[in-house]
Amino acid sequence: MRWLLLYVRSRRAAASTGIALVSAAALGLLAAGSDAEITRVVLALFAVTVVVSVAATSLAGPDPSLERTAALDWRPRRAVHAVTVCVVAAGSVAALGMPADVVVRNAIGLTGLAALGVVVLGGGLAWCVPMVWTVVGVTAILAARTPPAPLLTWPVQPAHSGAATVAACVLGAVGLVAYALAGPSARSQ
Repeated sequence: MRWLLLYVRSRRAAASTGIALVSAAALGLLAAGSDAEITRVVLALFAVTVVVSVAATSLAGPDPSLERTAALDWRPRRAVHAVTVCVVAAGSVAALGMPADVVVRNAIGLTGLAALGVVVLGGGLAWCVPMVWTVVGVTAILAARTPPAPLLTWPVQPAHSGAATVAACVLGAVGLVAYALAGPSARSQ
């Protein structure tokens, strides 16, 4: 178990988890106090996005090149870490009374985007990818007279949208596999 403690400490997981959960609780309280359904949906989406974005910084350690040269196989650890981020994001926001089906879908897709962000941009900038996708999706939905393509705005699509679910699952799977196999980029810490 000592390796787990060292892993969690090197990734600053405790600090990022605390910040993420406090942020999710604050957004959840705002959503619970709103009577407008669109406000509740958008705040729930931002709660998931904040948890995933903050946790994305923990997906890379202080020295990404060390992971590539270590005697330990990091692939299963990275996969478990990414899945844990997804579960914590979905669980913490769904526990606030948000609709679980949409929250889980968004957690899967946004975690995949965060994992892809770690692979391409590194741990320091990985949070940008899910945050930008969320902001663009919310803006497109709120500004459009006709509904935009559900594959691009999947986080804000209704729960029954099959295209949104497929998009989130594909992004989640691609991000998980890319992160588990390639690991974090050394571009930004």
